[in-house]
Amino acid sequence: MLTPASAHADATVAQKPPAQSAAGPDDIVALADYCLQTTYDNLPSAVIAITKNQILDTVGAALGGTNEPGAKEIREFTIDMAGKREAAIWGTSIQVPAQDAARVNAIMADALDYDDTYERSFMHPSVITIPAALTVTDMLGNVSGRDLITATALGVDLACRLANSAQPGVDAFIVGWHNTSLYGYFASTFVAGKLMGLTRDQLISALGIAFHQASGNSQAHLDGALTKRMGAGFASYAGVMAARLSQRGVQGAKNILEGRRGFYYQFHGNKYSRDFLFEGLGSTFAATEVSFKPWPSCRGSHTAVDAALTMFAENKIEAPDVESITIYNGPGEYLLLDFPLGKKQNLTSVVDAQFSNPWVVACALVDHKVGFEHFTTAAIRRPDLLAMVKRINTMEDKSLARPGGGPGATRLDVSLKDGRTFTKTVAFAKGEPKNPMSPIEFRQKFLDCTKKAGMSSAQAQALMADIQQLETLPKANTLTTAMAL
Repeated sequence: MLTPASAHADATVAQKPPAQSAAGPDDIVALADYCLQTTYDNLPSAVIAITKNQILDTVGAALGGTNEPGAKEIREFTIDMAGKREAAIWGTSIQVPAQDAARVNAIMADALDYDDTYERSFMHPSVITIPAALTVTDMLGNVSGRDLITATALGVDLACRLANSAQPGVDAFIVGWHNTSLYGYFASTFVAGKLMGLTRDQLISALGIAFHQASGNSQAHLDGALTKRMGAGFASYAGVMAARLSQRGVQGAKNILEGRRGFYYQFHGNKYSRDFLFEGLGSTFAATEVSFKPWPSCRGSHTAVDAALTMFAENKIEAPDVESITIYNGPGEYLLLDFPLGKKQNLTSVVDAQFSNPWVVACALVDHKVGFEHFTTAAIRRPDLLAMVKRINTMEDKSLARPGGGPGATRLDVSLKDGRTFTKTVAFAKGEPKNPMSPIEFRQKFLDCTKKAGMSSAQAQALMADIQQLETLPKANTLTTAMAL
């Protein structure tokens, strides 16, 4: 894992605008100016280091997800449809139209549910920004590593600011939105427009085009549907396409956020916070709050995994010893990962498994780990794991919700057959800034993903080195060449 270099300039590029008057510009204008005016030299060193980690992590997750259900089909479909050779599908030397490549690469990056998370808004910022950024970099051919880092950092920051600003204090999943997809339409457009050198008017128009397509609901999470993996791809495709259409003269709406039928009105009942949108703009960046995943499942399940692995190891608990387990979560995690219990115990798809706390706790107990091998069609039929899942109950505990939003704590109560009981509560899952993965763990995750894709250790190490020194690359499109198997 990269660590911040020596002190880097912290420059405030855009200040919080005054409260909008009836005739004032839409807030999207200030965000567009921020995006276009910010340069690499304005980024703090910590943000540069984290952004490179995000690129490394996302590329690894995408390569590992190449042949996962949903990703495999969309990749094959895109290759069959072919088209102009502009940008590579990661892990191959096959080039397709740029927006199509962005869609495929983002879906691959999301397939394993191994991509990073911005916890305050329960969204995945890198999977909606980095595929778009690298794809446009590939298409243009002359984008430097520094420019790629800058566009990525801005896309992440803007996506998270928008998500924070909408309906503050309300859990988006409970409302029914899929934030990763919903804000991905804007994030990918900011990224593409920045790299393509759009003017202010062109970028705003592109954002209007993206807004006209914006969508993302959480029903796929509840149904265990493969479309859960596709939202980021649809958003990345739309952002690249919106920037290209605007560059050709297509006009989009201008009053995108605060208009009478703007984003805040249509999607959030006109409930939003300009403070959350603009506070620290240009001096604080969302990248510093991003969490990286040590386990390939929904981030909300990771406190349960951590609690289980720690408790079972510390107390030498084995599966045959266990009489029953109860998992306690706050309302958001309970709805997403624990309820209804019958569905979380009787899995019908791999996506179901990725969103089941009883499943991941059973894996942790029986196999003493949670990994790729637990999220396959064969795994969800294993008799030993299914038997253990039946001993696990779930309960809602509102006190475990995290103040300020994001995945809350998990409490695990375990009763053994000999009468002993154990309790473990974990508030901050491994991978959060407060509980980070070690550099060795972070690098090993990348190597595990690339190995899953069939990449040799030597090629993976070389690709890792390229990303770690990304700011020195005059042409960052060499990364996609280095990924090809």
